[in-house]
Amino acid sequence: MIALLTGVASTMALAACAEEAEQQHEKGEQLGYVLSRPIATTNAGTGLGVATDAEKLSARLYPGAFLAGPDAQLLPNPDLVTATPVPQDPTVVNYVINEQASYSDEQPVVCDDFLLTQAAGSRSDLFGSDMPLFNQVAGIDCAPGAKQFTVHFNPGFGQRYRELFTPGTVLPSHTVAQAAEVQDVVGAIDSQDEQALQQLGQAWQDTFNVAITDPSTVPTHGPYRISARGEKGDLELQANTHYAGSKPQESPIYVWPNDADIKSLVEAKQLRVADLGSTANWETDGLKEPDFRVDKDQSGRVDTFGLDTAGMFSDVEMRRAFNGCVDRQAMVQRVSTELNLETKATGLRMLPATHPLAAQLQETSDAQMTMNMERAGQWLGGQTVRVGYLDAVPRYATMVDELAKSCQKAGVTIDPVPLTVESYGQLGTDYDVILTTRPAFGRNSSTNENGTSSVGEVKKVEAELYQDMTSIPLSTEPRVVAVDQYMANVSDNGGDAGLSWNMDRWVQRSTPVEPSTGSDEDAEAPADAI
Repeated sequence: MIALLTGVASTMALAACAEEAEQQHEKGEQLGYVLSRPIATTNAGTGLGVATDAEKLSARLYPGAFLAGPDAQLLPNPDLVTATPVPQDPTVVNYVINEQASYSDEQPVVCDDFLLTQAAGSRSDLFGSDMPLFNQVAGIDCAPGAKQFTVHFNPGFGQRYRELFTPGTVLPSHTVAQAAEVQDVVGAIDSQDEQALQQLGQAWQDTFNVAITDPSTVPTHGPYRISARGEKGDLELQANTHYAGSKPQESPIYVWPNDADIKSLVEAKQLRVADLGSTANWETDGLKEPDFRVDKDQSGRVDTFGLDTAGMFSDVEMRRAFNGCVDRQAMVQRVSTELNLETKATGLRMLPATHPLAAQLQETSDAQMTMNMERAGQWLGGQTVRVGYLDAVPRYATMVDELAKSCQKAGVTIDPVPLTVESYGQLGTDYDVILTTRPAFGRNSSTNENGTSSVGEVKKVEAELYQDMTSIPLSTEPRVVAVDQYMANVSDNGGDAGLSWNMDRWVQRSTPVEPSTGSDEDAEAPADAI
């Protein structure tokens, strides 16, 4: 009798569970996240890292001193470091590293790591870096292994200290030093030992290149570490048990490169978040409502031409002439028509077109986009300009093709140079112009002003940057993101980190999440943000 009752109870329990399962969403086999570009490196400070949007991968592997949240908020990260400007001297900022901050290999985060970042940013020739704001830094006081350091800015600078040490750039110096066979990182940097710096520079690039070094062997200090790399280039992110902050809500997360088979991942229930570089196939790939929420918008970043100011475009008149044959409106129209992406032409360098002050600078933007075919022909007529671009970004080829058409009218030949992560080349050697996507954040190192400055100051700086013209802004970055209806706390910050800025706060729910309430107030920001 007892056995019979037990069996009945078990049957009823199973039936109840089955009924509940029918009413609720079952988690997929994996929490998959597809990026819009190739996965090449976890070092967001290299030129390759900038080109491939490495910060979207590294945002929660190597969080920065400050975190860019939604609506361009800058959130301090005391779980890593606390920065305090010296009131009496705006060129000096003191930093104190969290005593509990350590890497996944249990080695402490120390000032050597920050000093190496500054050295890399200051010596792009050796480190292959793209962190121009470090040109404002005169030096760093750092005792080897210390938990505090001081940054000294050049005279007239220091206001933009929050834009230093961004996600994906504060990296384990002890790991780099071991690979470089350099005993003393601080000593090598302070003494400007050229041979040691060359070795550190190469190791700083190779150690975080996933095709050269197994990323699961490289320690991290954020809430996640890389535990494995799959045969198709995907990375498995597991919780870092030595992280100084709160543990992530979800683990593991599987991060996929842009060439992942999205349709297969969706069918296998292995995709929850997708950052799409094109809208061409998203519906046929299964990213349809109501299963996924798909948002199309424009980010705070701008597609930009970077010019070789040490070579072909060393003369500012040549730079201005090149700008004269750039037809931004034609580029925007083709991208919109052929790729179904929303974008807007802009001539601003300090502010994105999405910034609240941008409307007050529309006249300035329009003036800086004025074409001048006569000037272009006078200075560049009969010449060939090599324009490099990452071929994994569909709109880049379209934009360069449109550039070729407009510049041809001035007698200027544009030679497109499609690039891969395996062969990205170097500006000035392999191409004269490089097309990338970048924010104003951490850029425009000639000025101490930023997006928080007054309209008057911004106009003044915009005029100065336009006259110098080391870069040519083109159009806002189009954004297309798809989020599974059961995912909460996924939001785009419009900057380099994109959706990844609070990845450790993402949560899979058992019932659909309403778009208007897609976040929990206590889970929107990473645990290290205050």
